Amino acid sequence: MKFSFDYFLFILFLYIQQTYLLEQRISDEHLGSTGKHLFHFVHVTDIHATHFGHADRLEQFEQFCNQIIKSLIKPQVTVISGDLTHNRDPGFSSNQYEQEWIMYRNILNRTNVTQHTAWLDMRGNHDVFMDPDPQSSKSLYRIYSHQGASHKGSYQYTLTTNDNDTYSFVGIDLCPRPGAGRPFNFLGHISEEEMINIKNLSEQTQNSNTTIFFGHYPLSFTYSKGLMELMHHGIAYLNGHLHTSIKYLYAQHSDGLLELELADWKDHRRFRIITIDSGLLSFEDFHFDQPIYTVISNPKAAKFKTSREPLYRLSQSTHIRIVIFSQWPIIDVKVSIDSKFLGNAIQSIDNQNLYVLQWNASYYHDGYHHKLSVEIKDNQNNKMKTENEFSLSTTTVIAWTLSKFILSIHWPTFGIISISGALCVYIIVLMFFRFRAKRMIPTQSCCGVCFTLWNKVRLRMMLLCSIDLFYYSLIGLALYHFIGPWYIGYLTDGHIGAVFLWGTIMRGMYLPPDMQTFMGTIQLLLFLFPLTSCLCSSCYYRYVQLQSSIHLTESNCHRAFRIYTVYLIFIYTVVFVLFWSFMSTASYKLAWIISPFGVALAAFSSFLFLKSKRLKIEDFKFQSITNEHDDSINENIIEGDDQQSIVTESLPRQML
Repeated sequence: MKFSFDYFLFILFLYIQQTYLLEQRISDEHLGSTGKHLFHFVHVTDIHATHFGHADRLEQFEQFCNQIIKSLIKPQVTVISGDLTHNRDPGFSSNQYEQEWIMYRNILNRTNVTQHTAWLDMRGNHDVFMDPDPQSSKSLYRIYSHQGASHKGSYQYTLTTNDNDTYSFVGIDLCPRPGAGRPFNFLGHISEEEMINIKNLSEQTQNSNTTIFFGHYPLSFTYSKGLMELMHHGIAYLNGHLHTSIKYLYAQHSDGLLELELADWKDHRRFRIITIDSGLLSFEDFHFDQPIYTVISNPKAAKFKTSREPLYRLSQSTHIRIVIFSQWPIIDVKVSIDSKFLGNAIQSIDNQNLYVLQWNASYYHDGYHHKLSVEIKDNQNNKMKTENEFSLSTTTVIAWTLSKFILSIHWPTFGIISISGALCVYIIVLMFFRFRAKRMIPTQSCCGVCFTLWNKVRLRMMLLCSIDLFYYSLIGLALYHFIGPWYIGYLTDGHIGAVFLWGTIMRGMYLPPDMQTFMGTIQLLLFLFPLTSCLCSSCYYRYVQLQSSIHLTESNCHRAFRIYTVYLIFIYTVVFVLFWSFMSTASYKLAWIISPFGVALAAFSSFLFLKSKRLKIEDFKFQSITNEHDDSINENIIEGDDQQSIVTESLPRQML
């Protein structure tokens, strides 16, 4: 009987032990004390290999490949999202420079980095400067990049880890085809053929545990209608292109897709470490020469939570998890929540880069945000502190920040609206003052400094628009922006093309509007509007000269004002349009000379200015009307800029 009882106790002990071990395995399966289902990779962008100086750029990139990728972080995947080469000279010109491609390829060969990580490089806009056929096997990207030899456009890479998790990476080629020289290839564009390819790649990765999309351009800077629908199963879209124009350019779209732009390697030597811990994505951006790199993988930052992740695992987790890569042994990892010290994280038993600290997640499952702080110290006394705000609820928040604004506004459409609106307003203003000059509708007299200034502006505009030559010339110039070619030249290697407001034509292909919308808006603000102001003042002073019956003594101040508003502004407009056209077409040989918006526009401006100095009184065409309160037309006073009255007989009072 005693034997049976002892046997029963032994069986019960085994059962309890197995149950405990099973529960322990279940608790450690996701976000527990082991490295199960933890995956990390590296993202770097905008390398800009160049043979015009900056030798340290590639020297440090080679160190990055050897010391960071191969020896320290050892990612299974490294994503390089475009602009592998610079392909631009120190001035404004761009071209395909084979020596820069060779420099990039030599680094891959010397470091042998592609044998230690899946090297997923994708081209950017600099990589297709002056490339007439980026898909051709003769394209330098196809010859010298790692993935170009196998893929002429978008591609996907899938790997399966020891935990039987599958991770897919889909590279999106958004570069325009053919590739123009700078600056008219700043925006991304997907052809119908490429969209079909991306759709097939998306379908191939549907069943992966996690899918990451990457490309060079932020989606808001592309013509890519329908692309986000093809990313419906992806957690994030990684990109570059904007360098550091706005720091920390991250956003979550309304459908849950994270869009994460990364600062460049070119000037700032930045790279990103991304972890996927049981399906939850976390990341941090670093400078490449830090002694310690760390990412808090659990709990993940609240601002990057997305409905595309298994957020329920946050509240079920048993351990705080910190991924640390250090050149020296780590001796201390202190963890605090809301300034309350929790304890020291210890190294995981199966992953030397993972540090864990047991916690009770239910204490923080209260719907509020909490601040997690981690202080790390190595045996060389290097220290690093990292923080994030977390919430264990499954709700996500999409906040309208500057980053969200930049990554959500469709900038190609914004550019079209901006220049079209500015041109329409300009035309309407000219038509309004033409109408006033012809009809002379009586108005109430105004007083005050602001109204005096308005009257002076109004008088000058009415004088300008009353002259047929100037009115129709300026209206025609504004309309030409909508219709005619702006620039003509060798837009890509060996092929002549033309740039219009509504798009670009080269090699018999149409590309949608690129930077011409933004550059055109700048040209309106800095050339056409100042030119109009200059012509207004010139016509005004010419009219005063023709109408004046007495000789006026002009003060130095008003003489300087007249010289500035007429001559200096005119000189500025001519210099600006020549500089702007040269800068815009430097890649296209002599395009600034033969293009309508080059030397021809400067000559046209000079013609109008010279005509304004030779006007005759009959060129000013007014239709005088009788004042409602007086049957006769009285003498009118045009108040000159020097506050002296100039007696005239033909300019109606209502123009004042």
